[in-house]
Amino acid sequence: MRLRTRLALAFAVLALVPLAVVVPLTLSRLRTTLSRELEARMEGATTSAQEGLERTAERARRAVEELVESTAMEDLAREARERPTQAIQASTAEGLMKSRSLTVLSLFDRQGLTLSSGHLPARRGDPDPALFAVTLQKSPRPVPVRVSVRGDSGLREMPALVTARPVDYGDSRLWAVGGVLLDEGLAQHLARLTQAEVSLLSEGTVVARAGSATAPTVERVLPLGDAAAVHLVFSRAAPLEAERGVINAFLLMAALGLGFSVLLGLLMSRRITRPVEALTEGARRVAEGSREVQVTAEASGEVGELVRAFNHMTTELRSTTERLMASERIAAWQEVARRLAHEIKNPLTPIQMSLETLLAAQSAQDARFPALFRESAGVVLEEVDRLRRIVDEFSRFARLPKPQLTPVDLSELTQSVLALYATPPPGITLLPTIQTGVVARADRDQLTQVLVNLVKNAEEALADKGGSVRVRVKGTQTDAIVEVEDTGPGIPLEHRSRIFEPYFTTKQGGTGLGLAIAARILQEHGGKLEVGGEPGEGARFSLILPRDV
Repeated sequence: MRLRTRLALAFAVLALVPLAVVVPLTLSRLRTTLSRELEARMEGATTSAQEGLERTAERARRAVEELVESTAMEDLAREARERPTQAIQASTAEGLMKSRSLTVLSLFDRQGLTLSSGHLPARRGDPDPALFAVTLQKSPRPVPVRVSVRGDSGLREMPALVTARPVDYGDSRLWAVGGVLLDEGLAQHLARLTQAEVSLLSEGTVVARAGSATAPTVERVLPLGDAAAVHLVFSRAAPLEAERGVINAFLLMAALGLGFSVLLGLLMSRRITRPVEALTEGARRVAEGSREVQVTAEASGEVGELVRAFNHMTTELRSTTERLMASERIAAWQEVARRLAHEIKNPLTPIQMSLETLLAAQSAQDARFPALFRESAGVVLEEVDRLRRIVDEFSRFARLPKPQLTPVDLSELTQSVLALYATPPPGITLLPTIQTGVVARADRDQLTQVLVNLVKNAEEALADKGGSVRVRVKGTQTDAIVEVEDTGPGIPLEHRSRIFEPYFTTKQGGTGLGLAIAARILQEHGGKLEVGGEPGEGARFSLILPRDV
């Protein structure tokens, strides 16, 4: 037998034997991995659904508490005490319910008689034992109950999350029992959260359903007391399809390996070594943190597919990293909101104590009232000024208005912004390069704010040594682009991942809000703000918007 034939047979055996060993182990591990991933996805979705229900209950609790503490309820309680038969009408609860975005609200007297019902006005004058029983709950958290509502087909029972709060006026007490229905809207919200089919059941009957799941499926149940349950149905089709795809891939590999093993063996060192080395170098650079890696080595067959897959992977990795950075910036915004709430709470205590002192002194006709008034007024004014400073600092980026999108000519807008800098500081030169006819849908005022901020930052970067600021307007088939580039010191690479975060700044006396606001404005326009340029040679900010063609 010739050596070539022996080599061909040897490569054929080498092609088949590893597959025969690896395939069963790989399939077993694949099934385990896919099962774990499905289980993890279901656990995450179940947790998300539970959190969604808790957020819904918390919103209902806050709405009922705000309603009970409102002046409207205080006036209603006073009138109910003074004019018991005239103060509360059949439509009273409906108006209060809608004003607080509730879908369930009943007002009861001490004995549990319905004075007014927003979700079922016809119940006025009748008892509602199931709903009034919520007043006996010691916990302020909403509880699941079944309530009667009127639908297209008549009266029916629906599950709801409700809580009860008393409203006292003198010796008179009313009970406000309110919450939200567990209806189609909640089912759709949970379906979007969990990416599963969601069914809301009450006593075994489906009252709402949203989403879909391809068979075969697996189900998780979230019980809500005796009143309702949430059924989450997840599809197992994707893991099974992936398993079948891997089996087919292994079978195809076995067939190809048997047919081309000899040829691949002869050409292996020459045709594979070079692209494999390039892939190795690319993988090493990716492991070191580079996200711009692309393998340019020419290859064909499976190795060529591997090169293209690697390049696609690095592209997706870069895109995923950018999305992750955007998510981190969003988390930073949420932290800012939490900080605002914390900072505002601090001045409220001395304000409240000062006002309570004044009220007590006035009620007691204390001779020290004028002195106390001056002292307390000073405290209140100081804390109010503190609140104003806090709000001014945060409101610039925490509550940006929704952009009013209209067609905006970026060349004309950029020229109007540059007109504000017609006489730049000594040593600084403005160099516009403007392509006409570049139009994007944008909020003109907000876009002007972004451009002014970028040009101002560029001038500040050149304040010490001078230089030039180049402003370019250009368009592609899909994007409208404005670039602001300076010849200043640039932005270090280690700062670029955080430069758009609120409160991150490297400037002396800076607030770190300007670029955060600009990035958020571009994000809400469906565009993005990118930073570039070589450190030490200048910075380049690119404002990219979808082009209006």
